[in-house]
Amino acid sequence: MTATAPVSSGDGLTTTASSSKSLALPAAGVFYGIREAKEDWTTLAAKLKTSADIATWLKAQKTDVDNWSARSRERADMVGGWVQNYLDPKTGALVTWTPDSPEPTKIAGTGEQKFYEAWVAYVRGYNIARTQMAARIYRLTGETKYGEWAAKQLDFYAKNYKTWPVRTFNGRGQMYRHGLDEAYDSFTLVDAARLLEGYGGTARNAAWRDGLFLPMAENLKTVTSPMTNISLWHYAAMAGIGVRYKNSSLLDYAQNSSQGMLAVLKNGVTADNLWIEGTFAYNDYVVDALSKLLVGASLEGQSSRFSAERDYTLRLLLAAFDYRFADNMLPNPSDSAARLPVATPAVHWKLFRVLPTYYGVDLASRWRTWESLLDPPASSSLTAPQLPAVYTRNFPAIRMAVLKSGTWQAFVHYGQAAANHAQEEALTYELYEGNTQISTDSGTVSYTSPFHTDYFSRGPANNVVLIDGLGQVSWNKGEVSSFSATENRLVAKQANYRPGASVSRGYRVTSSGFAEQTSIALSSLQAGLLPSAKRLGLAFHSACQIAPLSGLNPSATTPLPSAIGLSYWTDLAMWTAGGSWQAQLTCGSKTYTLSVSGPGSQRVYIGKAPTTPLPTKRNVLYFETVGTSANFSSEIRPSN
Repeated sequence: MTATAPVSSGDGLTTTASSSKSLALPAAGVFYGIREAKEDWTTLAAKLKTSADIATWLKAQKTDVDNWSARSRERADMVGGWVQNYLDPKTGALVTWTPDSPEPTKIAGTGEQKFYEAWVAYVRGYNIARTQMAARIYRLTGETKYGEWAAKQLDFYAKNYKTWPVRTFNGRGQMYRHGLDEAYDSFTLVDAARLLEGYGGTARNAAWRDGLFLPMAENLKTVTSPMTNISLWHYAAMAGIGVRYKNSSLLDYAQNSSQGMLAVLKNGVTADNLWIEGTFAYNDYVVDALSKLLVGASLEGQSSRFSAERDYTLRLLLAAFDYRFADNMLPNPSDSAARLPVATPAVHWKLFRVLPTYYGVDLASRWRTWESLLDPPASSSLTAPQLPAVYTRNFPAIRMAVLKSGTWQAFVHYGQAAANHAQEEALTYELYEGNTQISTDSGTVSYTSPFHTDYFSRGPANNVVLIDGLGQVSWNKGEVSSFSATENRLVAKQANYRPGASVSRGYRVTSSGFAEQTSIALSSLQAGLLPSAKRLGLAFHSACQIAPLSGLNPSATTPLPSAIGLSYWTDLAMWTAGGSWQAQLTCGSKTYTLSVSGPGSQRVYIGKAPTTPLPTKRNVLYFETVGTSANFSSEIRPSN
């Protein structure tokens, strides 16, 4: 298939003429059109003879495989777990694994067993990656040493796959604790099998198919998290296996079953083009799954079968431009980890062979890999694109909004479109002035860490309402009461924020600052009874220094509510306040005044709170009153 040139739509956007549906794409050279992946082994072999740089690079690849194959720790008695359990028991942070990490002790039924199985998972994944590397070296050089070692790894997995215990933590897996990790590594294993097809011979190829890939595909049919990124990975992996072995029934099941890949994509790619689980990281993760399938299918000559999946991929890939801040970083809603740039080069790189963008081609042209050497990108005339302007928009399908006026920009996450990966953060916001980060979302850490389960996923870690110290009780889409693009204003409501508690928040940015209003109302859960008074407050997090200004009276610290998450706040000082008070935010060289008005009796706390990466801390401001209802108003404006 030849590349399809972008076609002007007359509104500053472009569409691709070959798409099965109209795709809104940024103009000015972001997307370069559809193409087929290729592998030019002959040309690369010729370059190897004349290029010292490529020869040096290949030598490093060989050394990598040689070092690992000489001491590979992969064994049949090792049961694979989940890398998220490779945690430091003292800090709760992920431990860095390297090929030199020693084999830990294993005590059944304990954290040590989970840690050991996580170590096994790292070893297994590393071994699988070296299997593909060795297969590529063999395909390029014909050195049977590498072909045989790679083939023996496939022999090993085919022989032992069905002997490992079936794990049902999420779906079914035997190489790992759950099916998702098998789905992820299946693409690497399938590619190694493709490269070794001629070397392996009929009997060996059949053994790999029947002992490893088809049993793996059968396990992947068990999906316990339907209509999620996990289920998409399962079905994409099944499709990849179906492509390799020309298994039409498996392909049809993977694509077209009632909860198969196309059904998942139809449900998961929202009208706002972001993945339904509501994080930019999982949006990228879904693109990763689709990129592996699309490249693999193209190399097998079956790309036309996946035109619908290709279009969904492009929508996901380019959706983030509408949300970026002035520093080209993205907000961080829901339970993803580190904040991401507007275009993650590594994600775009994964698609440079089939859906090339400026970011993917640019990285491929600078990053020497097997992919860029076998399928060189056309990078001679790269020009950085001019991204479309960010402006005030409501994104109702994904329950987010961007408010923009002058240099001020707020991101509001007023609800969740799905339960998976939702946190207690409904009605939270992030705030910038120009490149200055005033308040951002920390993200989270490993899902098995207490810091995730007891803090980062909880209300106290977010800029949200806390009722007796507790945040949102369950995910909810929320309601938009009003939205004005011309006034850069949004009012949203969570009618069931907690049992018997309704919260409404309004947000507005102008060219001179940010304003927010919050209304909290309690109701009784028993007919005829009045609601009981509770501690009603708001949390605000910032890397900026926070200091009291006016209207605040130092006071002995009243203990915070005994609520999950609040125990992570430290170094707390407390002030009492009347109806209005001010604090100063010092953000590098800039200072801002935070002005708050509300009930006549308030407690104001300033302290430290965990942020990422651990053990980093940032500042937290919390203010509250006691009652059955409360209205707070706040403004943030430059002090100078």
